[in-house]
Amino acid sequence: SQALSSSLYKSASPYGSLNNIVDGLSSLTEHFSDLSLSSEARKPSKRPPPNYLCHLCFNKGHYIKDCPQARPKGEGLTPYQGKKRCFGEYKCPKCKRKWMSGNSWANMGQECIKCHINVYPHKQRPLEKPDGLDVSDQSKEHPQHLCEKCKVLGYYCRRVQ
Repeated sequence: SQALSSSLYKSASPYGSLNNIVDGLSSLTEHFSDLSLSSEARKPSKRPPPNYLCHLCFNKGHYIKDCPQARPKGEGLTPYQGKKRCFGEYKCPKCKRKWMSGNSWANMGQECIKCHINVYPHKQRPLEKPDGLDVSDQSKEHPQHLCEKCKVLGYYCRRVQ
């Protein structure tokens, strides 16, 4: 009867065995250590699957959080810190208007057409996608009067490249 009751307790536990709990806690601890807010450099995460492409630089071998092109927190006004033109996604914090532009630059914003405030892109990526599709419409005219890069240069920013 004692053996029977102890096996009943084991199967009746909603948490499973003690080993499962310990495994779950260590898994959670590992997960939360990756989300650390400390400024000290973290060790790179595990290697991604062989066919995984980084969402920032589109190269294999690392996740976006370990990307060499990623900016350290607090450094720079835009996600991309390189010299080339790239594709940017914008969202005005005031009116919530969203737009995209193939004329996006590091640490340069674009003026919201409604609110007339400078907005920095929240997402930037290379112009050439790995599948060869370039989503920027080359036939659209670039509004130079809204582009911080054009204003700083005093001429059309695409002439830089």
